[in-house]
Amino acid sequence: MKESKQTPKSPKYWPYLFILLACLLLNANTFNHGFVLDDDVVFVQNRFVQEGISGIDDILSHGYLYGFNQRNDQSYRPLVLISYAIEKSFFGGEPKSLHVFNVLFYALVVMLLYAFLKLLFKEQSHWWAFWISLLYLFHPIHTEAVANIKGRDEIFHALFTLLTLYHVLRYHDFGKKKDLILSMISFFLALMCKEMAVSLLALVPLCLYFFRDIKLKQLLLNSSYFAAVLVVYLILRSAILDSITFEEQMTVINNTLAAAPDLGSRIATNFVIFVNYLKLLVFPHPLSWDYSYPYFQIVGFSNPFVILIVLLFLLALGFSVYGLKSKNVYAFTFLFFLISFAVVSNFFILIGATLGERFLFFPSIAFCILLARLIADLDKQWFAKKRKYALPIAILIPILALYGFKTYDRNQDWESNEKLFIAGYEAIPNNSRAVSALASVYRNRGEMAQNEETQIKNLERSLELYLESIKLYTGNTDAFYNLGVVYMNLNKRDKARLAYEQVLNLNPNHTKALNNIGVIYFQQADYTTAESLFLRALNVEPDFQNAHANLGAVYHNTGDLQKARSYYERALQLNPADQNTRNNLNLLLGN
Repeated sequence: MKESKQTPKSPKYWPYLFILLACLLLNANTFNHGFVLDDDVVFVQNRFVQEGISGIDDILSHGYLYGFNQRNDQSYRPLVLISYAIEKSFFGGEPKSLHVFNVLFYALVVMLLYAFLKLLFKEQSHWWAFWISLLYLFHPIHTEAVANIKGRDEIFHALFTLLTLYHVLRYHDFGKKKDLILSMISFFLALMCKEMAVSLLALVPLCLYFFRDIKLKQLLLNSSYFAAVLVVYLILRSAILDSITFEEQMTVINNTLAAAPDLGSRIATNFVIFVNYLKLLVFPHPLSWDYSYPYFQIVGFSNPFVILIVLLFLLALGFSVYGLKSKNVYAFTFLFFLISFAVVSNFFILIGATLGERFLFFPSIAFCILLARLIADLDKQWFAKKRKYALPIAILIPILALYGFKTYDRNQDWESNEKLFIAGYEAIPNNSRAVSALASVYRNRGEMAQNEETQIKNLERSLELYLESIKLYTGNTDAFYNLGVVYMNLNKRDKARLAYEQVLNLNPNHTKALNNIGVIYFQQADYTTAESLFLRALNVEPDFQNAHANLGAVYHNTGDLQKARSYYERALQLNPADQNTRNNLNLLLGN
């Protein structure tokens, strides 16, 4: 293989040190944050992760969420969970070490990005690679992935994807088989972190075509190596998972596009969402943890805004295709973004989110390259032999300052669920799930309050917000359920029952609603109705501990002591810490 020219001489260490220090300073305010959102799923309540290093075998042999919900389907991302398990063994279960490592891994991603860009743009100044890396480091769109412990899947995916591309370029430039092997290993590890790494099948030839003189035969040969790795991964994945597809029907609360009446309106609405992704790259404000229904309205192709978006998209795509021949950098950035974003774009498959800032963690590299190139083109001296950087730096420094301020400020919202939900409501109020989440903040405050007046004040505020959430989306099952919980706390049992019945109208198999209605009838001494509801809950979820305990109480009160003992004992097997059930059993046994 022909060896290309060496990369221009550039400083070896100080850019990496600068990136590390800047990353630490920018994100150190996340170190004392707690667990938020899905951190429970991947860490706090994930049985395999909580077992530490001893749980690694189970992590490798099960799906991503099996340790949390015993569902062995959909995703296989063992590498992320293994990192959590190792940290659990060495640092315990507190969130601080997890947040610190997230920031360090992020710094590693940016340092690797700098190394990759220096290699990719070898004929250009290393300063360009450095400024692109800083734009990426400071961009506020990355706060979700970095400040949220669960966001490590995005960080690891970016890390191993960049490592793959880096070694691919080195293999082409220097012809060392070691780099080919390392690139294939990195690709496999990227897939083990997140499925969207499959985009490397297109990103590898894209980078080689635009920035290296390579023949089609060699391009296809290089791609075949990665196709073989993908086949191995898919075989492994299918052997481990019970199902590799999403069995559940997508709900509107998870993805607004599920409300689209037809394919045309779904695609049209998704173009609007796509533009909002681009808008967040250019102007990352306001930012929110959720962008659920009805924040985006369902529209059709007759909508003038959609028509404009589609025309501009086709124009950009046409320009990019035309730029293939001249290997135009702007064409590269657009195609790089489309390819790396495609899997989570909702254009091909519906995913469990309408819009997620975390999905831009890797694709935003394309935007940073584009922005740096636009600034560079304002000053033609950027790439001249006698470089003058005054104009580019005069533009870049204010951008970095604004990005840095927003990143530091946004990081603080991720300190706790309460802060995050308040910020989400302020940012995106027209959002049923965000309103419901804020209602839960006030419900929790009410339930924790020692003062009765404070308790009632917070519970009544939560009622207002749950009703607002339901008004925004009448199919919000969680909002109806929590509305019932608040009514129970306020001792308004009739209203609570009506709320739970509405939950069952939406989801007849909602075990918690069945159980809570049963409790209401139990309190009214209607043991027959209560018994039927508890049994229905167990028919749906045989190991539902609360229903077992409540059935024990029903049979205890109706004099069927043998059945009562049986259900009490089963409830305690499922949750030995249930002191109320233990007291009931002791009372039954005469202890």
